[in-house]
Amino acid sequence: MNQCPKCEHQHVIKSGFVNGKQRYKCRVCNYQFTQPTTERGKPLWMKLDAVLLYLGGMSMNAIANHLNVSAQAVLSWIRDFAKLNYEKPLPGTAVVIELDELWHFIDKKKRKLWIWKAYDRNSRRLIDWELGGRDSQTLEKMLKRLLSWQVTVYCTDDWTPYRELLELHPDAFHVITKSETVGIERNHSDNRHWFARFHRRTKVVSRSEEMVDLTMALFAKFRVNGTIHLLRDWKLALLS
Repeated sequence: MNQCPKCEHQHVIKSGFVNGKQRYKCRVCNYQFTQPTTERGKPLWMKLDAVLLYLGGMSMNAIANHLNVSAQAVLSWIRDFAKLNYEKPLPGTAVVIELDELWHFIDKKKRKLWIWKAYDRNSRRLIDWELGGRDSQTLEKMLKRLLSWQVTVYCTDDWTPYRELLELHPDAFHVITKSETVGIERNHSDNRHWFARFHRRTKVVSRSEEMVDLTMALFAKFRVNGTIHLLRDWKLALLS
């Protein structure tokens, strides 16, 4: 039965046509309207399915083929979802932070991109990351944010930017040995395992730093700091 979308009263009458569509008029508030058209776009459960498949290691092209949609649509769904869920843990107290960088590239391997990461050993959370070159300028951006974490110990390898910049942080000890960066190395392994774009040998290529950064946000929230079960349950609820 027709119902006025303004006052929700059901006392409506026909009131001509607009662009070939039946128009109605509410006898209570005199509001005129047409019947709502079928909702455009794909259902929410399909968009969540695309995100879940992406979190499971499928490329965007493979997801598009699986769902019978365009790769651009999949890109838009994942990008929008990642932006809505982009978050880093709020600063607190971190006793031991492991620092390391993950190698990546944009378009081709000559265009190198380094992902600097900070891993909290006690909570096993990825608390920060920064994209850029393998240089002091990129690392410094992340270290400035880590100042609010009240870090007691930094564990790194012997890469020069670590030694140069962490000397400027006298409040924290700096331990230089690969034997104390096992946690973040394992995190790198998970990073490459769960996302096709990070596989060492792959035909999947990153086209923009934005999508690399958003992928890191998804990785941190749903594969390190949290779980994808909530996302799965949400999709199942939509289908039930």
